[in-house]
Amino acid sequence: MIVEDHPDMYRLYDSQMRKGGHSTAMSYCLARNVAEARKLLSTRGIDIIVMDWMMPGMDGVSFVRELRADPERKDILIIMVTAKGMAADCAAALDAGVDDYLTKPFSFDVLFARIRSLARRKDRSFRNEGLLESAGIKLDTGRGVVTVGGREVRLHPKELVLLEVFLRRPGMLHPPRQLWDRGWAPDSENWEHTLVATIHNLKKGLGPKHGNRIKCARGLGYFLER
Repeated sequence: MIVEDHPDMYRLYDSQMRKGGHSTAMSYCLARNVAEARKLLSTRGIDIIVMDWMMPGMDGVSFVRELRADPERKDILIIMVTAKGMAADCAAALDAGVDDYLTKPFSFDVLFARIRSLARRKDRSFRNEGLLESAGIKLDTGRGVVTVGGREVRLHPKELVLLEVFLRRPGMLHPPRQLWDRGWAPDSENWEHTLVATIHNLKKGLGPKHGNRIKCARGLGYFLER
């Protein structure tokens, strides 16, 4: 579902999805505001939402928070598309619960690549079963369930991808670009800001004790302390 209030962008989305959306191998629908989006969500099965930030009434970030608080819709994957390109804006959107962030103006080829990337991860749905554990952090890769010190915590899909990378090789240094390529489509102007914000959210989700085990080696990358 595309949620976009600007008439020109709304028509452009419709045109581009008709011409190139076949590459996503999925159908699409459009909403002009949050109210229309809610109606579509009540009648259609939505896997991914491409969400504008600045809209009349409820803005995109507030709607993301609403979706994340809804048990039936909390796992919908969300790409935030916005002209707000500052690092603080990206961090705020990721904190609200978006899975990817794309700044305007953008290439529709890049947008379609992001949609395909999210669709592949949703389809895999942590199909590689197994239990990963390191000093109190446990990840059930088959179910995507994380427990920290015996307490279940909820992480977003990209945070789960990074946690799995760290848990599979605790103590190993992972360069930033390598981490990015594991969880995102390759093209992004703000990929470093997005990665830093996602790692920040992952650490916060794990809590102070275990989150602080994810260390940054300045200029080199990140690793999970054993």
